[in-house]
Amino acid sequence: MQAAQSRFSPRYLVVLLLILATGSVPAKGGDIYVGASASADRLNVLYEKIVDNTDPRNFSLSQGQQLRAEDSATELTYSYGFLAGYKMPLSVTGLYVALEGDMLRHGGVTLGRLAGSGTSAGRNQLGEVWPEDWSLEKESSYGLTARAGAGIPFIGTWVGPSIYGLVGVRRLKASFGSEYTGCPTETACTEPDQFVSGSDNFSESFSGWTVGGGVEKKLGSLAIRGELRFTDYSKAGRVIPFEDLFVSVPLELDPDSISFGVSLLWYF
Repeated sequence: MQAAQSRFSPRYLVVLLLILATGSVPAKGGDIYVGASASADRLNVLYEKIVDNTDPRNFSLSQGQQLRAEDSATELTYSYGFLAGYKMPLSVTGLYVALEGDMLRHGGVTLGRLAGSGTSAGRNQLGEVWPEDWSLEKESSYGLTARAGAGIPFIGTWVGPSIYGLVGVRRLKASFGSEYTGCPTETACTEPDQFVSGSDNFSESFSGWTVGGGVEKKLGSLAIRGELRFTDYSKAGRVIPFEDLFVSVPLELDPDSISFGVSLLWYF
């Protein structure tokens, strides 16, 4: 009788009730995992350009003025890469936290058309913001993400899926390009051969923060995850000087993205 009473102690009864209520088993400690991910990204970019004619030596018809123009564009791009993380259960109820790092490659280009600004109808004067075609292409990024989740009540992380929220930081490398045609002379251009064409190309880096959430389903040592996240990158830009014309041109890019991704994980 004493042996039987020992097997059905209050401790085992509590564990049994928790399993029935949540579908979970007692936490076994942290789990290390690696995986691969792919996502579709809706990338939105706000592009702003200023032509600064405030240099006292400026000889354009817009002398002393700063002319500004902006354009925005949205395109569907994609990402793929690898990840590694550590998942730590907090209790037998299925609560957990996880810390994860990832590296991604990106594909797809966001294209836009800047209409320009100025006093002439054809933007055919020096010192105006000339029309241009521009693009921003994401190349690669890496990030660090923290997650907190739990098993769905009455299903549980070991029987069914778990849900989670996330916050993180991200660093993005991208390429910017633009092509424009304008008038570089002191007087307004009236003939086609008076206009000149030019281009700008450079690499730019952005830092941003990420929020989102997802669902993960574990299948033995494997798991599949579906995730939605929003990433807001910080503004970045530079100043392009035209020293012979006494004009400077500050550029600014402000991207953000909404991503839906799927990941395949292996726990060990």
